Amino acid sequence: MRQTLNAFLIWSLLVGISFAQDVVADIDYPELIKIDELSNIFHPVDFAHGLHARMTVMGDGCATCHHHAEDDIYEPCSECHLAEDPDASMAMPTLNGAYHRNCLNCHQDWVDDDVCQTCHIKRRFTFSARKPLDETDILAYEHQEIQVPEIVNFVPPESDEKPVVFHHREHTELYRYDCATCHRKTNCSKCHQFVPHGKGVVSSLAHHHDPCSSCHETEKEDQCAVCHTDSPSKGFVHAVTGFPLKSFHTALECSQCHGKLSPIKALDPDCLQCHDNFEVGMFDHSVTGLTLNEYHEEIDCYECHMDDKYDVAPACWECHDEDISFPDQIPGTRTDNN
Repeated sequence: MRQTLNAFLIWSLLVGISFAQDVVADIDYPELIKIDELSNIFHPVDFAHGLHARMTVMGDGCATCHHHAEDDIYEPCSECHLAEDPDASMAMPTLNGAYHRNCLNCHQDWVDDDVCQTCHIKRRFTFSARKPLDETDILAYEHQEIQVPEIVNFVPPESDEKPVVFHHREHTELYRYDCATCHRKTNCSKCHQFVPHGKGVVSSLAHHHDPCSSCHETEKEDQCAVCHTDSPSKGFVHAVTGFPLKSFHTALECSQCHGKLSPIKALDPDCLQCHDNFEVGMFDHSVTGLTLNEYHEEIDCYECHMDDKYDVAPACWECHDEDISFPDQIPGTRTDNN
């Protein structure tokens, strides 16, 4: 982990200097800062401030870390965040939480068992026990499991549109979308210390539709009724894809056709995309619900299924008179109700 971090920092230094010299040349910043306000069981942290400052051209400049800077005055974290603060919260963490959150904005791969020692060097001898970390320090605990609701009802309070019934769990478990697919502009404060809009404040239409727009055509006026309906949506059925499942396919798991990649992708409905055994002696026709009689079981598949189109009715007229047609007459016996 430490070698990977060092290699990244060296690479970033070489690249960052070439792009950022003109941007940061007129800013007087320290190259190295010793962070020791909270040193206890660890030695103070030697923070490569200059290196990080030159990399801020990839973000919002100095405000990438000094997020409340005004008039180009960049105060240290301790100016606002207290080491001990009984009123600390997700919105205003302690100094310990502020330091770690700032680092984790970029260093998101700290998963080692000795994660603290990525930056901290432990003191050889210490006579002071480390104080328990409170929940404002985001390294102190794992977030509890978020329960995914089955259905979320969206009722626009100041709109004439009909309500939308969103099948939330269906999107996460069936379609395999992760949270970030839809919640693209969400952070901790969305739920913690949430302050609702005042009365009369209405979000834009684009804001409401944004999570859905990556998959659904929300900008087309004639598409509104797909989601805004008089009666609630009953959820997904495969027939809405244009490929209703019959016979053999109903018993298959989704992953047997769609694979295990997330999220699930639409497939080419051409049967030959999945099947390569449509040949006499290789394909068991009874799985379709129709067992061929002795006159047809030796006929090549394409003789009845013209151009290898297995999702359309077979053509009988190639061999029979015009009075023979499917499904009025069948080339065998039914083995199920399909």
